Amino acid sequence: MDAFPRLTIRELGHVAFFVRDLDATRRFYHEVLGLAETGTGKGGRIVFFSAGVHHHDVSCELARADGPGPQPKGVPGLYHVAFAVGASREELAGARRWVESHGLVPFGETPTSFSVRDPDGHEIELYVDAPAGR
Repeated sequence: MDAFPRLTIRELGHVAFFVRDLDATRRFYHEVLGLAETGTGKGGRIVFFSAGVHHHDVSCELARADGPGPQPKGVPGLYHVAFAVGASREELAGARRWVESHGLVPFGETPTSFSVRDPDGHEIELYVDAPAGR
């Protein structure tokens, strides 16, 4: 028997990225994905974005060193971050048209999802919780 109560995670708080260009990051997360910019930190080196429930779901901090960027698929590390964009395949198709109109190329498509890359190459999955046939 444990001496302490079991740890219980209640929800994901946020995802944090180091990025190369805050202006390109702002355009992607705010103008393309539609997340609200909710503030900055560290003298403007961090920008926060929210999907509407939390102060921020994504934080992006200007990188302090050069690095290799995202690793090839299948090696240890962050694979992707997923955002729900609706509940129907029609909403998914609308999201696809929107990102394409902003010059992004969807990939990894399934009947209920596709992915795009942010300015630093992070894989962002956009999906719908669509029942079969919708």
